[in-house]
Amino acid sequence: MTHLLRKILTATMATSLLSWAPAAVSAAEQASWTVVLHPTDLVVGDALGQLHTHRQWITGFDKRSGVFEVALRRKAIAISAPRCRMDYLILTIPVYYPENPKQASVRERRVVYDALVALQAKGKGSATVAVEAPEPLSRLGKRGIELVACNLYFAFPISVQVSAQ
Repeated sequence: MTHLLRKILTATMATSLLSWAPAAVSAAEQASWTVVLHPTDLVVGDALGQLHTHRQWITGFDKRSGVFEVALRRKAIAISAPRCRMDYLILTIPVYYPENPKQASVRERRVVYDALVALQAKGKGSATVAVEAPEPLSRLGKRGIELVACNLYFAFPISVQVSAQ
């Protein structure tokens, strides 16, 4: 009898300890945002090589995989990232796998990359971009959903709208 009570007590303690662990982001609270970027909010293309960070940035567009990165100024984006130790969030487009239906073709990716480079070069206008941070890159924090590190991804289907205003 005592052995059974110990097992029940152990199971109860383990369950209560697990309930104190940081909460994961549920499907209903998916870590996704729509952000409006202005030319001073982002760094893309060759300009990434000029950033003074400890990170090695992808400074161009990879023609085979369609991968590129964008540095987003943290102060310009209303996404909480308390553990990020840089002034920038890293917006990446994942490697293109044609067998994955939730993708954008390399051509579609190139259009987005070129639009962001042009926005940065012109110095005016804005781009509205859908971004996400899939689990385990996000969690439910004290003030809502937050990034665990500095990483964001373009959301698919890819949605970037550029405005000249």
